[in-house]
Amino acid sequence: MIFIKVAEVGNLSRAARELDISISAVSKSLSRLENSIEVTLLRRDSHHLELTGAGQTAYASMKRITSSFQSLLDELRNPDKIIRGSIKFSAPAIVCEFLANKWIWEFTASYPDTKIYLDSRERSDFFSKSLEFDELVFKSGIIESEDLVYRKISPLKLVLCASPKYIRKYGRISHPGDLENHIIVGLHNHGLSGPLTLFRQDESYTISGAVNVHLSSNNLLSVLNLVLEGKGINLMTPAWLCHQILKK
Repeated sequence: MIFIKVAEVGNLSRAARELDISISAVSKSLSRLENSIEVTLLRRDSHHLELTGAGQTAYASMKRITSSFQSLLDELRNPDKIIRGSIKFSAPAIVCEFLANKWIWEFTASYPDTKIYLDSRERSDFFSKSLEFDELVFKSGIIESEDLVYRKISPLKLVLCASPKYIRKYGRISHPGDLENHIIVGLHNHGLSGPLTLFRQDESYTISGAVNVHLSSNNLLSVLNLVLEGKGINLMTPAWLCHQILKK
């Protein structure tokens, strides 16, 4: 298990911290393993650590063996295949506050032996070497990490959003080109970078960036609160959120 952990995190001190043992214990365990099989599994110095060819083979085999052994233990301990255990789940703040909390509540009500840790994260980078790497991630935009196994879900519909107070003060918008003369409260998101194209039936209009953005945030709630107060227009509000607000 120590070798597998070191191979996965690529760092002796981090492996020791996650296994809750000393660095010397990790180092001695690796040395004993290599001495017993008379093969070098890791090349390491004070700043760098990497698997040798034999180490990569050993890691892959050990993962299969431990996975099979764990499956056997799970089957022996849980013959009825009851869903139990804990998992770390992260999502953007807006999803946590309006959707994910309800999903999790319903799930844990159906499976009372489960426990879910819900974390609000706006970050776009997810890598296994990150200390905050979660087991289940819900995010929008482009997936760039090779460490993630992911599945796409339905595209998210985004709409322009303005309050009646703002419309009364600054006038209605009849064409996307009118946005150049309005106050925009922007949403910056790594997955939403690039030109924005608006659609209405068979029509489309691309905004090149020549709009009056007074403030931009990666937190949708902060943007939406300003919009509801009549401060400006947001161009990328999730349609499901607009529907919830209109119902109120």
